[in-house]
Amino acid sequence: MSTSNSSDAGFTGLEAAIVLIAFVVVAAVFAYVVLGAGILFSEESRSTVHQGIREAGSSITVTGTVYGVSKTPGKVNSILVPVSLTAGSEPIDITTISVRLIGSSHKEVIDRNEPLIDAVPIHGHWSVQERFNADSDHLLEAGEQFILNITPDGKSDCKPYRTFAVEIKPAGRVALRVERTVPGSITAITRL
Repeated sequence: MSTSNSSDAGFTGLEAAIVLIAFVVVAAVFAYVVLGAGILFSEESRSTVHQGIREAGSSITVTGTVYGVSKTPGKVNSILVPVSLTAGSEPIDITTISVRLIGSSHKEVIDRNEPLIDAVPIHGHWSVQERFNADSDHLLEAGEQFILNITPDGKSDCKPYRTFAVEIKPAGRVALRVERTVPGSITAITRL
């Protein structure tokens, strides 16, 4: 009997070693799966954060001083807004931009002028009056600056001490809102 007892004890030790190795292998596989899922999740969350930042902020920004041009005493007839891309933004087709003028008593959709580039727009229209560091296409690209000339119709709120906002919205992107108050004294070229 003592012989069979010692063989049973050895066999139990072997079984315990196999069970221990199985636990270690299962734990290693589980850890690998959890780490892999964690890395995958962190990559997805990082791309979600970057997309949220892209969507939350406008892809264009004001890159200089906004001016008002007056041809009529006591009123701003045109608004000059210099714009360029924000860092990391994709190029924007300038023909897809929509412009709105919002005042305390007047809201207006400003139409695109034809011709669009290097032109002074008619009333109720906007155009790209000047371009800097730009090529000949209609894309606003990194390093380029476009001066938008926004000429509202005659009913706008661009009078002394009145506040207005210009919304410049590229297609499929967040609008850039430029708010200004017209100063009490309006000259031919007024800094807004």
